[in-house]
Amino acid sequence: MSDYENVFKRKELHDMFSLGEIVPLGDLYLLEDVALTVKELNKKIDFYKDYKKKKSQDVSDAIKVLENQISFYKDIMVSTLTDKKEKSVKFPGSCIISTRNQKSKWSIEDEEEFIAVLREAQKSGENVDDVLEKVTQYNVRKREADKLLSIWEQSGKLKDFLAKAKKGSGDIVIKDPAKISVSIKFLEEEDLEEEVDNISIPSKVGNNSTEDFDTLE
Repeated sequence: MSDYENVFKRKELHDMFSLGEIVPLGDLYLLEDVALTVKELNKKIDFYKDYKKKKSQDVSDAIKVLENQISFYKDIMVSTLTDKKEKSVKFPGSCIISTRNQKSKWSIEDEEEFIAVLREAQKSGENVDDVLEKVTQYNVRKREADKLLSIWEQSGKLKDFLAKAKKGSGDIVIKDPAKISVSIKFLEEEDLEEEVDNISIPSKVGNNSTEDFDTLE
């Protein structure tokens, strides 16, 4: 096994997650391993979602753990691309990783209490039909809820509506700040011919051979 192949192992990535330390990776080409790790975790989440019909809380907890890992690894990607002053990087035949500015958004921390807030707002004449969905019970449409919470915040109504919740307003919703997020496109066979402009293609460190890693004519 070459020195290059020894530079980065999945265990090191797992160790970073265990320590909770988001630091830029030494080289851009190491991002491919992080992206493929995220891909594997997403596959596990899809499996658990299908399996969740048989198991409930245990599967929900397992999904949450995987989602936390994915979020952490994406933060590593953002940190690395920012540190290297790159917006995008392409690994031919594998994936494209790019950053984008993500606006602030709301997170529903206590859906049951938030439904109570929405129903109280409904009694006050607020139109919450796009947010509140009733099947056999009420469900919250998260994207529409994000829009409504922003409208309430701007109009000054948010604090009053949240105050009507049984538990108070502290832990029902929180507003995540605007940030730089990362997107990953995994390349299939039909994508290999596609030309991508203004995207860096990393090469092996210390090796200038044209027969080596990821060079394009």
